[in-house]
Amino acid sequence: MDKSEIEQLKKRWTTQQICQGEEALVGKSTFPFPVMDDGFVDLRGIAITQFIKNVTINSVDLSGAALERTGQFGMCKVEKVRFCFASLQTHLGKIFNSCDFTSANLSGAVLRGEFSKCDFSMANLTSAIGTEVRFVNCIFVKTNFRNRPLAPISVRPANTCSIRARVSAQKTSTWSVQNNLIPLLKSL
Repeated sequence: MDKSEIEQLKKRWTTQQICQGEEALVGKSTFPFPVMDDGFVDLRGIAITQFIKNVTINSVDLSGAALERTGQFGMCKVEKVRFCFASLQTHLGKIFNSCDFTSANLSGAVLRGEFSKCDFSMANLTSAIGTEVRFVNCIFVKTNFRNRPLAPISVRPANTCSIRARVSAQKTSTWSVQNNLIPLLKSL
């Protein structure tokens, strides 16, 4: 997905469809676009401005989406959701399972809760903050952790998780995760 495709996805949304999409995420409406061939609900490119909380979100494609102004996910259970190339510079919590954050912009985001079997490949976690966050069997290939480590965090299991992260423009390193990411980032 390139920038022009993301812009096209964003342009298809009317104000009414955005409201309908947000209401559908919290179970108060139907989704404005049909289910895609792969079974995912199509909310690609939506600009979410509401605080989505205390809901379960399953099999939704939010690629290229943006959480704007007060848009955030709080106390949600999010499963099998695509956030590829999404702009998520806000609060995300509580349970994320099998989600795809490939190339997502999470710079400055506040992450809370558990992220299990999530793919953060090429994601931007610059200045992201972890608040009681735990990563279980997640993928961090070429992930940008520049400026601020996620702390306090837990990465499990230690024997099966590895991280290949870009921490600066000049240096890319691969680590085997022991107890958590903090000592690894401080060693660079």
